[in-house]
Amino acid sequence: MVGGAGGGERGAAVVETVLVLPLLIAVLLATLAFGLAAIAKAVVTDAARDAGRVAAIECGQGDAQWAADAEAAAAADLGHGLFVGAPTATPARYGDWSFQASCATPGEPGGPAAVLITYEEVDLFPPLGALLAPGGPAGSRVLQLQAAAEFPEE
Repeated sequence: MVGGAGGGERGAAVVETVLVLPLLIAVLLATLAFGLAAIAKAVVTDAARDAGRVAAIECGQGDAQWAADAEAAAAADLGHGLFVGAPTATPARYGDWSFQASCATPGEPGGPAAVLITYEEVDLFPPLGALLAPGGPAGSRVLQLQAAAEFPEE
C-alpha cells in the first residue's frame, strides 16, 4: 500500500509545526524584549540613585557645581548600559533623556536632594509600555522610563 497511514501522520506533523512555530517565535521575541526593557529600567534606576547620592553630598557641602556633577554621574551610568545622547528638556525619541535635580538647602545638611531621570527606550514589544511605564502613550514605539531618587543632604 503506497501512501498509507504513515504519510498522513507526516503531513499532520508538518501542519502542527507550521501552526505552533510562529507562536513559539513570538513568545521568544517577547521574552527577549521584556528582558532588554527590564535591563534598561534597572540602568535608569541605578543612574538616578547615583546622581541623587552625588547631589545630596555635594549640595549639603555647599558645592556650587552639585547639579552638574550629579548630571555627569547620571550620564556616566546611563552610558554604561544604554545608548544615550545629550540630555534634552523633552525626551521624544530613542536615546533622549532628561535630568531634573533639586536641593532644599545648599550648604546646610539635612534637607532633601532629589533627582528625576526620564529616558526614552525602544519598545520592541508594545505591551511592555503598560507594564514598565504605565501612563505612557499607547502603541508608541518608544518606551518612556523614569526613575527618581531622594536623599538627605550630608
